[in-house]
Amino acid sequence: MKSSKSALTQRGFVTEKEIMDCSHLNSNQLIKMLRSKISQERTIASTLLGQKSDKIAIVPLCEALKTEKKLYSKIGISEALGSFGIDAVKKLTPLLGKIGNNQYKKLPAKPFNKTNYPLPRDIVARTITKIGVEALPNLIEILQKGSEGQIAEAIDAIGYISYYSNDNSSLNSLWDCLENNRNNQIIVWKIIRSFQAFPDKKVINILKDIKLSSESQQIRWEAERSLIQIESSSKK
Repeated sequence: MKSSKSALTQRGFVTEKEIMDCSHLNSNQLIKMLRSKISQERTIASTLLGQKSDKIAIVPLCEALKTEKKLYSKIGISEALGSFGIDAVKKLTPLLGKIGNNQYKKLPAKPFNKTNYPLPRDIVARTITKIGVEALPNLIEILQKGSEGQIAEAIDAIGYISYYSNDNSSLNSLWDCLENNRNNQIIVWKIIRSFQAFPDKKVINILKDIKLSSESQQIRWEAERSLIQIESSSKK
Protein backbone atom coordinates (compact mmCIF):
# COMPACT_ATOMS: atom_id res chain seq x y z
CA MET A 1 0.00 0.00 0.00
CA LYS A 2 1.46 3.36 -1.07
CA SER A 3 1.93 6.13 1.46
CA SER A 4 -0.38 9.11 1.03
CA LYS A 5 1.12 12.44 0.01
CA SER A 6 0.52 13.91 3.46
CA ALA A 7 2.21 10.95 5.14
CA LEU A 8 5.23 11.31 2.87
CA THR A 9 5.36 15.02 3.61
CA GLN A 10 5.33 14.39 7.36
CA ARG A 11 8.30 12.05 6.90
CA GLY A 12 10.26 14.76 5.13
CA PHE A 13 9.76 13.76 1.51
CA VAL A 14 10.47 16.50 -1.05
CA THR A 15 10.41 16.76 -4.83
CA GLU A 16 13.30 17.71 -7.10
CA LYS A 17 11.53 21.00 -7.82
CA GLU A 18 11.34 21.84 -4.11
CA ILE A 19 15.06 21.20 -3.83
CA MET A 20 15.89 23.28 -6.88
CA ASP A 21 13.75 26.17 -5.59
CA CYS A 22 16.24 26.52 -2.70
CA SER A 23 19.44 25.92 -4.69
CA HIS A 24 20.30 29.64 -4.55
CA LEU A 25 20.85 29.49 -0.76
CA ASN A 26 24.44 29.52 0.50
CA SER A 27 25.95 27.00 2.92
CA ASN A 28 25.34 29.09 6.04
CA GLN A 29 21.69 29.58 5.13
CA LEU A 30 21.30 25.85 4.51
CA ILE A 31 22.97 24.98 7.80
CA LYS A 32 20.45 27.20 9.54
CA MET A 33 17.65 25.47 7.59
CA LEU A 34 19.03 22.12 8.75
CA ARG A 35 17.73 23.08 12.23
CA SER A 36 14.23 23.91 10.94
CA LYS A 37 11.20 22.47 12.72
CA ILE A 38 9.83 21.50 9.30
CA SER A 39 11.13 18.12 8.19
CA GLN A 40 10.90 18.94 4.47
CA GLU A 41 13.17 21.94 4.96
CA ARG A 42 15.70 19.73 6.74
CA THR A 43 15.64 17.30 3.81
CA ILE A 44 16.18 20.12 1.33
CA ALA A 45 19.01 21.58 3.40
CA SER A 46 20.87 18.30 3.79
CA THR A 47 20.49 17.42 0.12
CA LEU A 48 21.83 20.77 -1.06
CA LEU A 49 24.68 20.76 1.47
CA GLY A 50 25.79 17.42 0.06
CA GLN A 51 25.67 18.81 -3.45
CA LYS A 52 27.67 21.91 -2.52
CA SER A 53 30.45 19.83 -0.92
CA ASP A 54 31.31 22.63 1.50
CA LYS A 55 33.22 21.02 4.38
CA ILE A 56 31.83 23.47 6.93
CA ALA A 57 28.61 21.44 6.71
CA ILE A 58 30.11 18.17 7.99
CA VAL A 59 29.85 18.89 11.73
CA PRO A 60 26.32 20.39 11.51
CA LEU A 61 25.22 17.36 9.46
CA CYS A 62 26.66 15.01 12.10
CA GLU A 63 24.81 16.94 14.80
CA ALA A 64 21.61 16.71 12.75
CA LEU A 65 22.07 12.96 12.31
CA LYS A 66 22.10 12.56 16.10
CA THR A 67 18.58 13.93 16.50
CA GLU A 68 16.78 13.40 13.18
CA LYS A 69 13.66 11.19 13.43
CA LYS A 70 11.99 11.64 10.04
CA LEU A 71 12.83 9.02 7.42
CA TYR A 72 13.53 11.14 4.34
CA SER A 73 15.33 13.83 6.31
CA LYS A 74 17.57 11.17 7.85
CA ILE A 75 18.25 9.68 4.40
CA GLY A 76 19.16 13.15 3.12
CA ILE A 77 21.59 13.73 5.98
CA SER A 78 23.17 10.30 5.57
CA GLU A 79 23.57 10.73 1.81
CA ALA A 80 25.08 14.17 2.28
CA LEU A 81 27.66 12.94 4.79
CA GLY A 82 28.52 10.01 2.56
CA SER A 83 29.28 12.41 -0.29
CA PHE A 84 32.05 14.07 1.74
CA GLY A 85 34.17 10.92 1.74
CA ILE A 86 37.16 10.63 4.05
CA ASP A 87 36.60 14.12 5.52
CA ALA A 88 33.31 12.91 7.00
CA VAL A 89 34.68 9.57 8.24
CA LYS A 90 36.84 11.28 10.83
CA LYS A 91 33.75 12.91 12.35
CA LEU A 92 31.49 9.87 11.96
CA THR A 93 33.55 7.07 13.52
CA PRO A 94 33.32 8.47 17.09
CA LEU A 95 29.51 8.28 16.71
CA LEU A 96 29.40 4.56 15.90
CA GLY A 97 26.85 2.78 18.10
CA LYS A 98 25.71 5.99 19.76
CA ILE A 99 22.75 7.12 17.63
CA GLY A 100 19.34 5.49 17.83
CA ASN A 101 18.37 2.16 19.33
CA ASN A 102 18.41 -0.11 16.30
CA GLN A 103 21.72 -1.86 16.97
CA TYR A 104 21.88 -5.55 17.88
CA LYS A 105 21.78 -5.94 21.65
CA LYS A 106 21.49 -9.74 21.52
CA LEU A 107 21.91 -12.44 18.91
CA PRO A 108 18.95 -12.86 16.54
CA ALA A 109 16.41 -15.63 17.05
CA LYS A 110 16.56 -16.82 13.44
CA PRO A 111 19.15 -16.84 10.64
CA PHE A 112 19.41 -14.19 7.93
CA ASN A 113 18.34 -16.02 4.78
CA LYS A 114 18.85 -13.39 2.07
CA THR A 115 21.78 -13.68 -0.31
CA ASN A 116 22.96 -10.07 -0.03
CA TYR A 117 25.30 -8.74 2.66
CA PRO A 118 23.12 -7.27 5.44
CA LEU A 119 22.99 -3.49 5.51
CA PRO A 120 24.23 -2.20 8.88
CA ARG A 121 21.44 -1.35 11.31
CA ASP A 122 23.45 1.42 12.95
CA ILE A 123 22.81 4.66 11.03
CA VAL A 124 26.42 5.80 11.33
CA ALA A 125 27.82 2.49 10.08
CA ARG A 126 25.31 2.61 7.24
CA THR A 127 26.42 6.15 6.36
CA ILE A 128 30.09 5.15 6.37
CA THR A 129 29.42 2.31 3.92
CA LYS A 130 28.49 4.99 1.35
CA ILE A 131 32.10 6.22 1.51
CA GLY A 132 33.56 2.83 0.66
CA VAL A 133 37.14 1.53 0.75
CA GLU A 134 38.74 4.82 1.76
CA ALA A 135 36.88 4.56 5.09
CA LEU A 136 38.53 1.24 5.99
CA PRO A 137 41.70 2.59 7.70
CA ASN A 138 39.58 4.64 10.13
CA LEU A 139 37.30 1.68 10.78
CA ILE A 140 40.29 -0.55 11.45
CA GLU A 141 41.51 2.01 13.98
CA ILE A 142 38.15 1.64 15.75
CA LEU A 143 38.68 -2.14 15.91
CA GLN A 144 41.94 -1.48 17.71
CA LYS A 145 41.01 1.43 19.98
CA GLY A 146 37.23 1.78 20.13
CA SER A 147 34.71 0.74 22.76
CA GLU A 148 32.90 -2.58 22.39
CA GLY A 149 29.83 -0.79 21.04
CA GLN A 150 31.88 1.08 18.44
CA ILE A 151 33.75 -2.07 17.45
CA ALA A 152 30.53 -4.01 16.90
CA GLU A 153 29.20 -1.41 14.45
CA ALA A 154 32.57 -0.89 12.74
CA ILE A 155 32.64 -4.61 11.92
CA ASP A 156 29.33 -4.30 10.07
CA ALA A 157 30.67 -1.43 7.98
CA ILE A 158 33.95 -3.23 7.28
CA GLY A 159 32.18 -6.42 6.23
CA TYR A 160 29.76 -4.58 3.96
CA ILE A 161 32.45 -2.48 2.27
CA SER A 162 34.82 -5.43 1.89
CA TYR A 163 32.11 -7.67 0.45
CA TYR A 164 30.99 -5.25 -2.24
CA SER A 165 34.45 -3.95 -3.12
CA ASN A 166 36.31 -7.29 -3.01
CA ASP A 167 38.86 -5.61 -0.75
CA ASN A 168 40.79 -7.92 1.60
CA SER A 169 42.85 -5.32 3.45
CA SER A 170 40.86 -5.59 6.69
CA LEU A 171 41.14 -9.34 7.18
CA ASN A 172 44.16 -9.39 9.51
CA SER A 173 42.58 -6.70 11.70
CA LEU A 174 39.40 -8.78 11.93
CA TRP A 175 41.46 -11.81 13.00
CA ASP A 176 43.06 -9.74 15.77
CA CYS A 177 39.66 -8.37 16.80
CA LEU A 178 38.25 -11.89 17.01
CA GLU A 179 41.12 -12.99 19.20
CA ASN A 180 40.76 -9.97 21.50
CA ASN A 181 36.99 -10.27 21.91
CA ARG A 182 36.39 -14.02 22.25
CA ASN A 183 34.03 -13.46 25.18
CA ASN A 184 31.77 -10.97 23.39
CA GLN A 185 29.16 -12.97 21.47
CA ILE A 186 27.86 -10.03 19.46
CA ILE A 187 31.35 -9.12 18.22
CA VAL A 188 32.23 -12.76 17.47
CA TRP A 189 28.94 -13.26 15.60
CA LYS A 190 29.49 -10.11 13.55
CA ILE A 191 33.05 -11.09 12.64
CA ILE A 192 31.84 -14.52 11.53
CA ARG A 193 29.28 -12.71 9.39
CA SER A 194 31.97 -10.40 7.95
CA PHE A 195 34.09 -13.41 6.94
CA GLN A 196 31.75 -14.02 4.00
CA ALA A 197 33.58 -11.13 2.33
CA PHE A 198 36.92 -12.98 2.37
CA PRO A 199 37.34 -16.09 0.19
CA ASP A 200 40.48 -17.07 2.08
CA LYS A 201 41.53 -20.65 2.87
CA LYS A 202 42.17 -19.88 6.53
CA VAL A 203 38.77 -18.19 6.79
CA ILE A 204 37.04 -21.18 5.22
CA ASN A 205 38.74 -23.62 7.61
CA ILE A 206 37.84 -21.53 10.66
CA LEU A 207 34.22 -21.22 9.50
CA LYS A 208 33.99 -24.99 9.02
CA ASP A 209 35.35 -25.55 12.53
CA ILE A 210 32.95 -23.01 14.06
CA LYS A 211 30.01 -24.53 12.18
CA LEU A 212 30.75 -27.88 13.82
CA SER A 213 31.93 -26.85 17.27
CA SER A 214 30.45 -23.53 18.42
CA GLU A 215 28.16 -23.74 21.42
CA SER A 216 26.06 -20.89 20.00
CA GLN A 217 23.42 -21.89 17.49
CA GLN A 218 23.35 -18.36 16.07
CA ILE A 219 27.10 -18.37 15.48
CA ARG A 220 26.85 -21.79 13.81
CA TRP A 221 24.11 -20.41 11.55
CA GLU A 222 26.28 -17.45 10.60
CA ALA A 223 29.33 -19.63 9.94
CA GLU A 224 27.28 -21.83 7.64
CA ARG A 225 25.84 -18.82 5.82
CA SER A 226 29.29 -17.28 5.35
CA LEU A 227 30.55 -20.53 3.87
CA ILE A 228 27.62 -20.60 1.45
CA GLN A 229 28.25 -16.98 0.46
CA ILE A 230 31.94 -17.66 -0.19
CA GLU A 231 31.14 -20.72 -2.27
CA SER A 232 28.53 -18.78 -4.22
CA SER A 233 30.86 -15.86 -4.92
CA SER A 234 33.59 -18.22 -6.16
CA LYS A 235 31.24 -19.46 -8.90
CA LYS A 236 30.51 -15.99 -10.30
